[in-house]
Amino acid sequence: MAGGRRSTASRTSRPPVAPSGTNNMVASQSKPGAVSPGRKEDDLTSPLSYPQAVPIPDIPHDSPFTFEVIMFLYTSAALGLQYLNLYRTVWWLPHSYTNQALNFYLIDPFTIAFSLTLLSRRLVWLCIRAAIIYFLPVSPSGRFVNGSKFCTIGMILLILGYLAYFVVQNHSMVNILYLVYPASVYFILFGAAASPFIDLSPGSQGRVKIYKDKVGTFRTNLAAAGGVPTSPELIRMEVAITKTDFNTRLKQVLFNTIISAYYSGFIPCAFSPSFLSYEVWWVSQHTLTTFLGCLTLYLVHCFPAGYNHLLHRTSLHLGHWLKMEGRISPNFYNQWSAASLWPGSAIVRHGKDLYKAEGVVNAAEPGNFSHVRYFYLFGDPSLLVCGLLVVQATLVSFQLMILAKSTFWYHLISQGILAFGNYYTLFKLTRDYLILSKIYKAEQMLIERFSPSFQE
Repeated sequence: MAGGRRSTASRTSRPPVAPSGTNNMVASQSKPGAVSPGRKEDDLTSPLSYPQAVPIPDIPHDSPFTFEVIMFLYTSAALGLQYLNLYRTVWWLPHSYTNQALNFYLIDPFTIAFSLTLLSRRLVWLCIRAAIIYFLPVSPSGRFVNGSKFCTIGMILLILGYLAYFVVQNHSMVNILYLVYPASVYFILFGAAASPFIDLSPGSQGRVKIYKDKVGTFRTNLAAAGGVPTSPELIRMEVAITKTDFNTRLKQVLFNTIISAYYSGFIPCAFSPSFLSYEVWWVSQHTLTTFLGCLTLYLVHCFPAGYNHLLHRTSLHLGHWLKMEGRISPNFYNQWSAASLWPGSAIVRHGKDLYKAEGVVNAAEPGNFSHVRYFYLFGDPSLLVCGLLVVQATLVSFQLMILAKSTFWYHLISQGILAFGNYYTLFKLTRDYLILSKIYKAEQMLIERFSPSFQE
C-alpha cells in the first residue's frame, strides 16, 4: 500500500545486517546493480577492486655466503685497524727501536683468535653446510643438516672455551667478564635457542614461512601474500606473522651489530696493557664508525627491497581506522565485524567508540595500536630505506671529512679502508630507495585513479 508502513531497511540509510560468516563489505559494493546512497550511476562503470601493489623488479641481492664473506672481511679489517690505532710505532724514523709498524709483542694472540672465531661463526657453518649438501645425498632442511648445525655450535663453543682458558692466564677476572659479557645479551634476546647463534635468517613459524619465489618476490604461504585477499582473518594473520618475522630479524641485526662492534672495536682496548697510551677519542670514533657500518650492512641484508615490499603489500590490505570524536546517528554506521572486509570511508562502531576507515580496504581491528603502527610503518616502503640512507650518507660524509683533515698516516689508513665497505652499502641503499619510491608513487596514482573511495 502507498500509505502503508515501510520496512526497516527502507526507513534507514544503512544496509541490513548480513548473516553470520565471512562478510565482504568491499565486494558487496561492487556487485552489479548495487547503488549505494550518494553515488552516481556512472560511477559503476569503474568497479571497486582490491588494492594491488605494483610489482617490484628482481633487485640483485647478496647470497648468504657472499654476505658472510663481506661481513667477515669488514669486521676483521676493523679489528686489525683498531690494533693499528693502539700499537702503532714510528718505524720510519732513522733511529727507531723497531722496524715493524706494530708492537706485536704487546698483543695477546689468544684474544685475537677468540674475536676472529666469534666473528666467523656463521661463515664456518655455511661452509660446513655447503660441504655436507655437496658431498652427501641429504636434504638441505633434513635432520642430518639440522643435527650438524648443533654439532657445529658445540665445536665453536669448545674452541672459544679453549681460547678463553689461555686468556685467563694473562688477564684479570674483570677482563674475562668483558670477554663473555655479550652472552648475557644473547640470552636476553633469544633465550635458550641455539639456532640464532649461527643462523642469521629466522626460521618458519610452524607451518607458515616467508620465502622468495622464482621471480624474486617475497611471499608467505598464506593466500593473502601477493594476491587478492579473500578473508580479513587471513590478512590479520599475515600481519601477525610478518610482524613477528620483522621483530626477529631486527633482534638479529641489533645483536650481531653489537657483537661485531664489540669484539672488533672495544675488546682490543679493554685488553690493552695499562701502561699503553693511545688516543681515546680516536679509538672511540673508530668503534662508533664500525658499529654504524655493521648496522647498515646487516639492515640492508636482512631487510632487502623485496622484503619491504612484502610488508607494504600486507599493510595495503590491512588499512587502519581513525577514531572519530562526538556522536552521530546510528543510521550512518554499522557494528564492526571481524569477518568483514570494509571499504574506505566506512564508519563502524567497536566497543563504545566510532571509527572511520582509512585506505582503500580495511581489515584491521579498530583500536588495535599494533595494526596502526604496522600501517604507518610499512605503508610507504621507501620510508625506512630513506631514513637508513640518510644515516649512511652522514656516515660516509663524516669519514670523508676525517680523511680530508687528518694528517696522521694511521688515521688515513683506518678510515680509508672502512670507507670502502660503507660505499658499497650506500650504493645499495640509494638503488633500493629510488626503486621503491618510484613504485610507491606509481601505485598511489593508480589507487587514486581507479578506487572509488578516492574519487569525489
